[in-house]
Amino acid sequence: MATRNGRFGPSRGHAPALAVALASSAAILIGASWAAAQWPWEKAEPAPPPVYPDVTVSVSQLVDGLGAGDVVALDARPRDAYLLGHIPGSVSVPAWSLPEPPALPEALGRLGISGAERLVCCGESLDSESAARLFWLLESAGASNVAVLEGGMAAWASSEGSIEADGRALSPTEWAREPNPDRVATREHVRGVYGETGFELVDARGWDIWEGDPQEPGVTPSARTGHIPHALPYDFHEFITPDASLRSPEDTRAAFSRLGPRPSNPVDLEDEFIVYGDGVSGDGAIGYYLLRRAGVARVRYYQGGFSEWASHLELPVTRVVHAEEILARLNRAPRLLVPNTPPRSFILLDVRHDRDYGIGHIPGAVNLQSHVFADSLDATLARHWPSADRASTPIVSYCYGPSCIRSRNCSTMAARAGFVNTERFYGGIEEWKGIGAPVIQENPAR
Repeated sequence: MATRNGRFGPSRGHAPALAVALASSAAILIGASWAAAQWPWEKAEPAPPPVYPDVTVSVSQLVDGLGAGDVVALDARPRDAYLLGHIPGSVSVPAWSLPEPPALPEALGRLGISGAERLVCCGESLDSESAARLFWLLESAGASNVAVLEGGMAAWASSEGSIEADGRALSPTEWAREPNPDRVATREHVRGVYGETGFELVDARGWDIWEGDPQEPGVTPSARTGHIPHALPYDFHEFITPDASLRSPEDTRAAFSRLGPRPSNPVDLEDEFIVYGDGVSGDGAIGYYLLRRAGVARVRYYQGGFSEWASHLELPVTRVVHAEEILARLNRAPRLLVPNTPPRSFILLDVRHDRDYGIGHIPGAVNLQSHVFADSLDATLARHWPSADRASTPIVSYCYGPSCIRSRNCSTMAARAGFVNTERFYGGIEEWKGIGAPVIQENPAR
């Protein structure tokens, strides 16, 4: 029969019986679906084993390749270093003198490189930024048979010893490969994917630089510090063993698979990884090369790095703040008569469960639980910070402590919502209580 709103449904008298029938049917369907998922033929196919590309060459392998004429050795160091002494037969291709894509293929052709050769990039030492950058440039140009000399010139000198000072030049040719844009992360690409499912940003600059510099209350910082929202810090030098050699690709992959905002949330190695550094050195290029060596298939390098990103003042930056800095800000705020009044100079959001907020929170913090953060942010701002300017007002998110990722996710959502200065109180309420700072109790635990 028709209901009052015109839709068809059961009459009041039939509702209990039909509800039981529907519940029984739902239980059967759920049970059947669960059972079907358990059958071997219904299980998803296991992920294929990783493929470790042949991107590392030892000194002995390079000697054999040069002797057979199967390899072209490219010296990625500056030209003056090349002329002081280089591997016999190598060609000078200074990594920092090459143009970026899309002008790169033409420049490589003028140097006599077609991309069809077996190319080995030679740098100064094991962690050569120039060799890693040249490796990335060649792959971005479409070369599919590129490697790096493990240990660089330092390993060559200690093993072979023979060097020459005469330069070698190849006849100009045409670059024969199609560029591979999937190896390049532009600023706009990063802007479009940070914080999205299936993408991970990796900051190769180190933990301390990733956090950003503390800021004095009332003092305008001379430069923006911190990291691109949602990026994870990683020191790629962990892939170097104590005896100054590279860890195996398998060990490298296993170590990197444990990266994550907390141990229970490791990265998915099937995601796309975007590695960036400071944008001045080649620290991010080293990360790109080592991830490629570890069989991570989808890797891009953002060459502009943090320096380019931060120079665009409309782009958001996340900075890690600590309890002492927040306390200093609150002590300067004109809120002594009403201790729980939200501060005017910055937005302070407690993204924990409301019960925990009531048990004890930072004075002036407003509760905005993480699961409703995106939908309720505008209403919260209108009520407590109606004059907030998303281009200048800092927004701080905090949760329980380092083992909680709510503050990370909410900082990213704030950036997505247009806030430029997003700040994450990484230590959370644990660090706040650890320094003996005051808390507000609204609903004390019984």
